[in-house]
Amino acid sequence: MDIKYKETTSADFFYTLNQRVNDFFKNKHLSPKTNAFGVFKAILFLLVFFALYAGVIFAEGNNALLLICYALLGFIQICIVLNLGHEGVHSSFSDKKWVNNLFAYTFDMIGSSGYLWRMRHVYSHHPHPMIPEHDVDIQQTGLLTFMPMKEPKSFFRNQHIYVPFLYCFYTLNAIFKRDWEDFFSYRIGTKVVKHSPLAVFSFILSKLLYYTYALVLPLMLSGCYWPVVLLGFVFMHIMASLSAAVALFPAHLYEESIFPEPNEKGEMNTDWAMHQMSVTMDFGTNKNAVAFFFGGINYHVVHHLFPAVAHVHFPEIQKILEQTAKEFNIEYKHRPSLRNALHSHWLLLKKNGVAHMSEIY
Repeated sequence: MDIKYKETTSADFFYTLNQRVNDFFKNKHLSPKTNAFGVFKAILFLLVFFALYAGVIFAEGNNALLLICYALLGFIQICIVLNLGHEGVHSSFSDKKWVNNLFAYTFDMIGSSGYLWRMRHVYSHHPHPMIPEHDVDIQQTGLLTFMPMKEPKSFFRNQHIYVPFLYCFYTLNAIFKRDWEDFFSYRIGTKVVKHSPLAVFSFILSKLLYYTYALVLPLMLSGCYWPVVLLGFVFMHIMASLSAAVALFPAHLYEESIFPEPNEKGEMNTDWAMHQMSVTMDFGTNKNAVAFFFGGINYHVVHHLFPAVAHVHFPEIQKILEQTAKEFNIEYKHRPSLRNALHSHWLLLKKNGVAHMSEIY
């Protein structure tokens, strides 16, 4: 079933907002793609990545050096995919298609799949955020629930305690299980996907190349015993997993999250922009470090409304968005800090782990 949103008219909020954002770029003589600062960050994170990887490969038996470099690699990998890969799949980094496509493959550098990520993110999550069965990012696993349930499993009442530990294995699950299941199920959400023979070959090859560079070569060349290398590999993924969870989960999954559903005809009761506003939250937008490392993902309302715009422009667009929302008397969801956003996510887990609010207390 296809999702249908109400039409936007010239009197609507998004029409005005879109005009103002276009005027901003026109009056400032700016491109909506990245600027010199964005290019600097791309080069910086890639250089740090290769320096840390060299520390793993040339550890020469220094276990401490190998473990530290592996752990830091996990964090830098998330910085790379959020600053480069994320913008690559949205074609927001450059006007040149080949540059965007190249950066999309940074997901393959960390063991995931740029090909799959584009389909999940651009063709499922962004058009239909928080809509059950249509947004693959909120698919349930059986171990936890983001959505309220009439009869949640009994152990869900403790999910706010154990789920943060599950998050430690988020990327390991993705590269060893979820990617393979998604690819060979030939489905992304409700969409049937037909992979070309080249796509199948590229997917398998990219996985093998990742396992080789991230694990096999360190086992062969680092001079460290294999249990230490395996531990470092796990450390890398724990750091990457927690970094990804911190950056990605609070923007949609917070205490007041809603999960709107279409009617039997697939029709939503709002237009596309109002849906994005109702299910998305910004956080920590006054903290430059969050935006620097996580590619402006904390300006998430802005990103969902203008996905083709590079994140380096988000602070200015956020000001326009906040003012326009105020004029139209539309709620703009925002948490003042990353800590507040994470606490709100934890409250969601606690609240939806039980059937009735009275059970929380």
